[in-house]
Amino acid sequence: MKKLTIRKFKLMDSKIIFKIFNNSVELGHTKTRKKIKFDDHYTWLKEKLTSKKTFIFIGTFNKKTIGYVRFDEIYKRKYNISIALNNSFVGKGLGTKFLKNSIVKLTKTRNVEMIRSIVKKKNIHSVNFFLKNNFLEVLKQKTKENDYQYFKLIIS
Repeated sequence: MKKLTIRKFKLMDSKIIFKIFNNSVELGHTKTRKKIKFDDHYTWLKEKLTSKKTFIFIGTFNKKTIGYVRFDEIYKRKYNISIALNNSFVGKGLGTKFLKNSIVKLTKTRNVEMIRSIVKKKNIHSVNFFLKNNFLEVLKQKTKENDYQYFKLIIS
């Protein structure tokens, strides 16, 4: 039976997260414009793993990693979200299940009021993904490099 499972990130997941993130950079989906080096990424992930304000979940489907969701507390009970999927799992409905189940997992251990996402306007797939998952568009922002859309989900 095919099953989506979600677990906390472990350092052994660093290489797959690195690969998925750099693929997102290549596609122009991230604020980061250049691919990152593994050593830098690994150091950053170690810091995130020990942070009390960051929660990273790994999604697997049939024992294959489909992606990651990261929640960073930005203020009391308010979190930024970053989600990225392995390309071979995009468009199969797993992202929505992964997102929803990750939010449930987060809210079981943390008191969450709001989750915010910042998306490049040209990343139409992500814009539609957050709208489809009940995030509300709250702001558009133009910078020299890009146009961004801000979305939020109120947790009741």
